[in-house]
Amino acid sequence: MPLLNILLKGFAWRFYKENSGLLLFFFVSIISYCFFIKTAGVYRQEESVFYHLMLMMTFITSPLVMLMVFTLWLLYTIKSWQFVARQLKQNENYFLFYSITSYSWAKQFKAWLMIQLAISLPLIGYWLFASILGIIYHSWLIPLITLLYICLLALISARFYVFLVNRTERTSTSSILIRLSRKHTKHFSTLFIYRIFDQEKILYVLIKVLSLLAMTALFRLFPDAADQQIAPLIILGVTTIHSFLIYQEQRFQESRLHLLRNLPLSRIKLFFSFALVYFLITLPETLWLFSKFPVLLSLLSLSLIHI
Repeated sequence: MPLLNILLKGFAWRFYKENSGLLLFFFVSIISYCFFIKTAGVYRQEESVFYHLMLMMTFITSPLVMLMVFTLWLLYTIKSWQFVARQLKQNENYFLFYSITSYSWAKQFKAWLMIQLAISLPLIGYWLFASILGIIYHSWLIPLITLLYICLLALISARFYVFLVNRTERTSTSSILIRLSRKHTKHFSTLFIYRIFDQEKILYVLIKVLSLLAMTALFRLFPDAADQQIAPLIILGVTTIHSFLIYQEQRFQESRLHLLRNLPLSRIKLFFSFALVYFLITLPETLWLFSKFPVLLSLLSLSLIHI
């Protein structure tokens, strides 16, 4: 199908090319955590294998893990929406608005559905892994729900892409924050904050929801643990979840603030400037820490977040 070939080359493969580093990082992290993590203490070889099997079983038996994975997949899907929408605005892709719309709605939907499934290959790989474990250990529910969730995301994505291509008006408006602050001077370190509330609002909200779920779950799972023990674990979870925003901030610096290297700014000023950005991004988590833990421990945990 010519339409499918054009969309595969222009969107699916280009999506993997631009996000290969991030995808490789998550893939290596998951594989390393599942198969090469070292258990605490001294265990025999057969006991170590048992703990690895128990860890992998959580992928198909734990509703909490399923919820966290589904949230990450939703973020991944939204990122693919943003990528396709951005590519459609490129001058070299304007011909698509006149060529694709000559096809019927059903053919457009089918083509975009195949594109989203191609973009969702990492999700399908996870489902295959969970299905194999489900067959071995006779656990079918979560793999089945996972398949239905992947299909739902693909169907919604295909419908969204058809809407983007067929809408008659393709104009963008700035957010309320950008319009209100248009006349005010902006410090260079706060530009990423404005970008989040202008173009990454949904992503920011979803990350905050995932962060809140992770903190609440850890706090409830270890109610008898001392504050000094549970606080670092929560900080590790918050930092891991926000690593995607940190990656986005780094890309924003390289693509939009590359002239920053030539400005006469000291390293100390740069450090505190970007520490302020991370503080503002993690402000909800900071308030939650002070509400649950002593002040000194919260301050120490807060410094660990930004280090």
